[in-house]
This record gives sequence, structure tokens and C-alpha cells, in this order.
Amino acid sequence: MNDFKRELIMLKKLITKNIVSKKKTLFVFSGILIAVSFSFFTFSPLWRDAISSYREEAFLNKLIKSTGGEYKSASITGWVRLEERAPEANNPEKLALNIAEQLAMGEANRKVENWQNQFAQGSRIEGFLKSGQGLSVLGQSMQIQQGKTVTHVMVSMEGIESKRSGFYRNKINEVFSCYGEGRVSLTCSGVIENALSGDELLSVAERMMVTAGAPVQEKTIKDNLVSLTGFSPRFAREVRYAGKEVNLNVALRSNPAQHVTYVYVASPVIFAEY
Repeated sequence: MNDFKRELIMLKKLITKNIVSKKKTLFVFSGILIAVSFSFFTFSPLWRDAISSYREEAFLNKLIKSTGGEYKSASITGWVRLEERAPEANNPEKLALNIAEQLAMGEANRKVENWQNQFAQGSRIEGFLKSGQGLSVLGQSMQIQQGKTVTHVMVSMEGIESKRSGFYRNKINEVFSCYGEGRVSLTCSGVIENALSGDELLSVAERMMVTAGAPVQEKTIKDNLVSLTGFSPRFAREVRYAGKEVNLNVALRSNPAQHVTYVYVASPVIFAEY
């Protein structure tokens, strides 16, 4: 009987030991799996782009708030010049439809507008993604000289939900890569409850550039509008033109009739109307 008890006790210890060992193995395996997954996402280009876009959006919002204004909305504008042999380069309507479908625009409530004149033809497709996000795709071919045609596509999304800008920017860049080298810009807008004077507009815009660590490369002052561009180390994307490197665009437009000032900040530049 005692031998039986001893054997039973030894069996229980052995079972307990095996269970503990399995738990330790499972714990170690789970830890390794988590570490590998974390490393994958950390070093994944898409993950890095998403984190970068989130930080950029947060900083653009911070620049708006530094003016004493209130953040209102964000928009994304993408632009690409098609390579000569790119698909549908000479058919703006089919081109715009193809890009709209690649971006998952639904067929319901889709609107198509075409136009043509002696030197250009184009097509605008407007509709909604499955998420409800509004989307506009514009395709246009222009004859810049005899026998020479240039085709562009512009994609626009208004009222982007906070923290979703990175996802949409990456998706648009992915689609553009099939047609040529594109540019995708994020613009955040806000409003100051005061109609600033011309001097105040310039002063506020310059302070915003200083906050971003962006020396001014270009300055536009016209009536009630001030627009500054520069390069800031806080933003990853940039555009180059006339020997200048730019990745931040700040603009303020005063509206005395409404007693407000509209604030726009974008990286790399403001492609949309303001």
C-alpha cells in the first residue's frame, strides 16, 4: 500500500513537472512569436510609413494649434505624371476609372464628367469608398506641342478621418507606382477666430516655419494671403524644383467679411485649392 502511495505521489510530481515544463515552453514560444511579429512590423516599410504619417499628421495639427487656431479637417491630394508607355495614357476616362477601382471606389452614386477641346481632354470620376470616404479622380491629357502629349492624374480625398491619413497615402502611392513617379500630399486645415492683418499673417506664418525648423525657401504674399515653403527635418517626403528641396508648406488666408483666418499646413506642398 505504501509502495502504491509512493508511486502515486511520484506520478503526480512527474505530471506536474511536465505541465510546468509545457507552460514554460509555451510561454517562451509565445514570447519569441511576439518578438518576431514586432520586429516584422517595426521593420516593414508599410508599418514605418504608417507611423511616419501618423507623426507628421500630429505635428501638422500642432502647427495649427500654435497659431491659436482650431484644427478642422485633413485632406489628401495625389498627383502623378504618366510615363509615355503607361497603361491608358491616351484615354483619360478609362485611366481615371481604373485608378478609382484600384482605390476601391464603389459603383453606387458614382459620377463621371468628361470634357474635350482642341488641346486637351479629361475625365473626372467622383464617388465613395466602402468606408464612406469621398474620392475624386481626375485624368487629363494635354498636347504641349505638335505630336507631344502629357497625361496627368490627380486624386483627392477630403475630410480624412484622424489617424487614417497614413493608410490612404500608402494606398495611393501603391497605385501610382504602376503609372509613374507620383507625389502624395497631406494637408491639414484650421481656423483662427480673427481676421488677421497682412503683417500678422506673415508674422504667424514665419513663426510656424520656425517651430518646424524649416528655413523659408519661397514666400508668396498677395492681398489677404501668405504662403511659405521650406524644408523641415520632421517630414520624410519632399519635392524638388528649381534647385530647391521642399517638404513643408504653410498658408494663411484672412477673410474680413467672416472675421476669420483660415490656416493650411501641408507636407510636402499644398496641391489643393486654398
